[in-house]
Amino acid sequence: MKRIIACMIALALFVMAFAGCSATTDGENNAPVESAQPDVEPSTEPSTEPVVEEDAINPLENAKEYIYQIYKNVASKTPADYQVVGVVVVNGVTYQIEWTAAVNSGAEDAVAVAGMGEDKMVTIDVNEACAEESAYTLTATIKDEQGNSAQQSFERIVPKGFDLGTASYDEIVAAAYELEEDAALEGTLRLFGTIVSIDTPFSAEYNNITVTIAVKGMEEYPVQCYRLSGEGADKLAEGDAITVEGSIKNYKGTIEFDKGCVLVGMGEFIDQSKLLENAYALEEDAAMVTATALKGVISSIDTPYSDEYKNITVTIVCDGIEDKPVQCYRLSGEGADKLAEGDEIAVFGIIKNYKGTIEFDKGCVLIPADALSGAKTLAKAYALEPDTEMKGVKTLTGTIASIDTPYSDEYKNITVTIVVGGLNDYAIQCFRLSGEGADKLAEGDVITVTGAIKNYKGTVEFDAGCTFVK
Repeated sequence: MKRIIACMIALALFVMAFAGCSATTDGENNAPVESAQPDVEPSTEPSTEPVVEEDAINPLENAKEYIYQIYKNVASKTPADYQVVGVVVVNGVTYQIEWTAAVNSGAEDAVAVAGMGEDKMVTIDVNEACAEESAYTLTATIKDEQGNSAQQSFERIVPKGFDLGTASYDEIVAAAYELEEDAALEGTLRLFGTIVSIDTPFSAEYNNITVTIAVKGMEEYPVQCYRLSGEGADKLAEGDAITVEGSIKNYKGTIEFDKGCVLVGMGEFIDQSKLLENAYALEEDAAMVTATALKGVISSIDTPYSDEYKNITVTIVCDGIEDKPVQCYRLSGEGADKLAEGDEIAVFGIIKNYKGTIEFDKGCVLIPADALSGAKTLAKAYALEPDTEMKGVKTLTGTIASIDTPYSDEYKNITVTIVVGGLNDYAIQCFRLSGEGADKLAEGDVITVTGAIKNYKGTVEFDAGCTFVK
């Protein structure tokens, strides 16, 4: 009977120590204890059983376990800023939480800890444009009023980020699908995609509609457009190709444009404002890491066309943003000799800040306006490290510059190299290309190729399995 009473006391103290704590702990469950009979008097004889004292249970360990339970199932990849608690109350005791983030590998500026807000939440500041995937350890130091502390750590990863000025649609979608629940990507974003479903019909009362779109090449990762508004929203139907702008978040597991998103228009509308902001943020004599493209209207001819050097210098204004003009220094390419003020052109090259002037550096070229997206894709492809691959499926239209491997009757494929928009320095190989008419392809043919793009031992190529239409 003494054993029963001792067990009951220990159990009662154990329950009291954990009362009010929502965390759970691992360990074996004790077998049920039978109740003492009501007519049995408590023993006054000394007990040889271990006595569990209340202060023998470390309250800090309870708080540590509580923090662990909150964050143990959070996604390991953190592509955007997120918040963690700065204060917790366990068993009626308040504990301050000090958070630190230590980068283990990758970019040193991948993550930082911001201050605690009025809501007692601490923001973990993630570098959304992180240059490389970076692993870090997030550590919570739990402190009590006596100055005692305990630590709980979590291993996290900041994925390789993207620059909003040059981000492709599939990069944005891929980042969105790595968001933890209720987190959002930073800034206002645009996606061009095809409507795959009408989720809520247009409401004449609220002037909005909810649809789901899929970006080409990312069909397995749809994005809902919640309460989408804007001119033409009442006429939307499945199969329409539209451009949507807004904030992208993970709402209880659904990747969506949040309410307030707008229909920019039918078809593709590229937002160049963020790229211009990046260009104007360059320090003097600094340049963007990779080439890019802009479309704009010529506002001035700064240096007339030179027959000797086959180039011209002009300044363009993009999307009517007159306070951020871009000079195109020694611009070359087909049609450069015929350029005049008021012409709309597309330019490809490296953007730099030359002694305070934002410009495409010498070597920039004139490209067809419809090659703008393709040129940006090529620039990213040529920035790939060997044996790495771009996210999503890509589509490029170009002219066959060479037949690298003749058509194989056995395997029904051919290997060719194409040039997009006259960008000879950014030619891309189409490895084992298949499709109707592949046996009749010849140099000079214009084809549209779809597939995965990779850097294979230094060669930028569409990988095996790519297809084409002529």
